[in-house]
Amino acid sequence: MNIHQLTINKAVNGGYGLGRMDDGRAVMVRHALPGETVDVRIERETPSYLEGVATRVYASHPGRIAPPCPYYGRCGGCDLQHGDYPCQLAVKREIIADLLQRHAGPAVHRAISVLAEPLPSPLAFGYRQRIRLQVDERGRPGFRRFHSREIVPVARCLIARDDVNLPLATLVPHPAASSLLQQTAELEIMADPGSGKTVCIFILKRRPRPRDFDHALLLCRDLAPIDRIFFHGEGFPLTPAAGSDRQISRLLSVTYPAEKARPAMTLAWEAGGFSQVNLEQNRRLIATVCSFAAPAEEDTVLDLFCGMGNFSVPLAMSCRRLLGIEGQGSAIRSARANAVRAGLENSEFRQAQVHAACDQLAAQGAVFDCVVIDPPRQGAPGLAGQLVAITRRRLVYISCDPATLVRDLGDLVAAGFAIRRLQPVDMFPQTHHIETVALLEKN
Repeated sequence: MNIHQLTINKAVNGGYGLGRMDDGRAVMVRHALPGETVDVRIERETPSYLEGVATRVYASHPGRIAPPCPYYGRCGGCDLQHGDYPCQLAVKREIIADLLQRHAGPAVHRAISVLAEPLPSPLAFGYRQRIRLQVDERGRPGFRRFHSREIVPVARCLIARDDVNLPLATLVPHPAASSLLQQTAELEIMADPGSGKTVCIFILKRRPRPRDFDHALLLCRDLAPIDRIFFHGEGFPLTPAAGSDRQISRLLSVTYPAEKARPAMTLAWEAGGFSQVNLEQNRRLIATVCSFAAPAEEDTVLDLFCGMGNFSVPLAMSCRRLLGIEGQGSAIRSARANAVRAGLENSEFRQAQVHAACDQLAAQGAVFDCVVIDPPRQGAPGLAGQLVAITRRRLVYISCDPATLVRDLGDLVAAGFAIRRLQPVDMFPQTHHIETVALLEKN
């Protein structure tokens, strides 16, 4: 029999509940909350742990609710909808605390004392500015099942904004879309807050043909929410297909109102470029980073993995000089344009691989009063020595993965930093993902 009754001891990374078999083996349980007694169907076994899903709950967590999404349990995306929003925030803090607790370094372990409660998102649903859907063999967009390549077709995503869901609903039944989707591996739909319209990117299985462009023109003509369509795929770049302005340089943008410490600003990025998907919560993320960095008028700031200037632009409004470094060319173009749009003359942006750039800066003896780093999910392994060399006082580390954050905190402490503050910022409600801003100072 593959069903076992377990008590869930705590929440762990990945959004799982952790229980144990009678023989002591750990079981990572999906759809379970701390303190619950559940029946678990074992689905996967590894040398170090078992993995399963809760099939029946006997003693419920007080925050357990019925998931509102009809695709929950089939779609592999949202994995915390069985908890209300306060429960989700508590689970996310517990995940970070558990990783800190289990780290071998005493200083990292003690950082639990400076771990704040997560900043809640203004919207628990309807917050995503863009979604990326897989397309099945019948041309139906959807999301993959958990640990599977099978695609679950969806008509609406509850965590996406209405101006993303409406184009999805109107696009799929259109004959021109039906033809295009047969040749599409993935479909990306993104809202453009600056225009109030929507942009679609069809990631094709082959190079686009004249008939594909004809279909794109029909979609832009017939479907009012869709402003522009692009094609992309292996072997060819992002290609304008149809719309009011068939230029890649036509940016998506969002304007943030003035805050106490800075004037209003507009941040823009190229179609297909990276931006934070939770635009409302991004305001709180920016405010947290700027508060931790606390640049003085005479300070110099280095922004690593600066992207399109999400942090660079507001930080440069308060410091003497800012250098942003990013490997992606489109992001650097956007960052430079955003700095010009903000009237900044104290900012420089370089396209370079961050590890190589840090090696070079350290070799040159360059030092910055504050260094801000927002690495991808894999974190910043192997950079601790360079970061301690180029940082005069403060390091602000923005992480989208608690496991790599805690690993890197251990390296940074060993290199000579002290952890002062840890502020989770919930950018992704209904999922186990959590952004964390860490403030470190040189000892």
